[in-house]
Amino acid sequence: MDEMGSLAYAGYIVPFVVLLPVLEYYISKRKKIDAYSFSDTLVNFSCGILERTFDFFFILFLYFVFGYLYENASLIHLDTWLPLPILWISALLVGDFVAYWHHRLSHEINFLWAAHIVHHQSEELNVTTVFRVSAFAVINRTLFWIWLPIIGFSPMVSSTAIMFIGLYQFFSHTRLINKLGFLEYIIITPSHHRVHHARNPQYIDKNYGHVFIFWDKIFGTFEPELEEPEYGIVDGFESSNPIWAYFSYWFDLFKRAGKTKNWINKVKMFLMPPAWNPTDVPTKLENFEVDENGKRKKYKPVIPKKLRVYLIVNIIITLIIFIILLLGKNFPIITKIQLMSLVVISIVSFGPLLERKAWGIRFDFIKLIIIAINIPILLWNYPYSTLTIITALTLVIGLIVWLQILKRRVKFF
Repeated sequence: MDEMGSLAYAGYIVPFVVLLPVLEYYISKRKKIDAYSFSDTLVNFSCGILERTFDFFFILFLYFVFGYLYENASLIHLDTWLPLPILWISALLVGDFVAYWHHRLSHEINFLWAAHIVHHQSEELNVTTVFRVSAFAVINRTLFWIWLPIIGFSPMVSSTAIMFIGLYQFFSHTRLINKLGFLEYIIITPSHHRVHHARNPQYIDKNYGHVFIFWDKIFGTFEPELEEPEYGIVDGFESSNPIWAYFSYWFDLFKRAGKTKNWINKVKMFLMPPAWNPTDVPTKLENFEVDENGKRKKYKPVIPKKLRVYLIVNIIITLIIFIILLLGKNFPIITKIQLMSLVVISIVSFGPLLERKAWGIRFDFIKLIIIAINIPILLWNYPYSTLTIITALTLVIGLIVWLQILKRRVKFF
């Protein structure tokens, strides 16, 4: 499988991945577990689509780097020495060891935490939390993954091990599975990973492993799940805007670095742990509300049903465009850039609508106009183009009319 083939493969599995949250949501309702909120789920999907869209281009570079390092810098070509099953298991062990240290350092170094914090902002834990990843984390994670080809694993073996580690996260991010007996001593179970996502004091910075739990036990970062976890970051994050989710901590880092007068502290701001702060700069403010008893309230904004339906239709359309992008192996580069741009502008539009910002209506109208302009350009040379273009434009016109109705029936601020 070449790198573009793997992207096409990802396109085919997107519908199955989307069905997982639907199944988990249904089961959680049956079990009376409040594991989902509409705004949180949509932000998770949005962050995931942004990250995968970036990956569409970045993975080409990564695969080239893997190939170059394997041919020119590897210590040994292990595929010539080891049988395939042993080779792949070895790659999985090494990959998981590397992932452990990337994950741990992403909690201990501020500029890495700025990328990783996106994954921890949610106050829910469900399979959609897997999608909540920053594209910045993809970039810095590369500096760790490159050790696989350097050690001697081929690009194909390295890629499949990395893919397995990624897909495994769909198993560990859930509240529906209880402790799993003897498996708790070997693999990262949902119980272990619930601890990692918790903000309870005893759970902070614990259980970094991705597939195997023994790295945490070896390096002293293991903590069992004993009490019900409370999810999210300690400081809180009260926003339904996926773009702000990506950039909020970066903004805070540069703001605090700009306020300190000591140049060494300006550099340290990006290299020290998140809890560190210069003495001449105010600490990061808490961003959450409390109830009348002083207990932290979960961020769960009310989204009117009419707006929810409109957003669901829009996220489905965005997913369809995203899948076409992944499957379009032979598309011209300009077509890929057009599709990517439509995906990105759609994701940008969700935040202000979720937060019911008045300018969100205007921005969404501009988004629909941009989509309408691009439809004939994208579809002109394909079979049944006239019918397809008319159908797509009719859909966009319908969304524009729907948006104007929403403007009158839903309160925006």
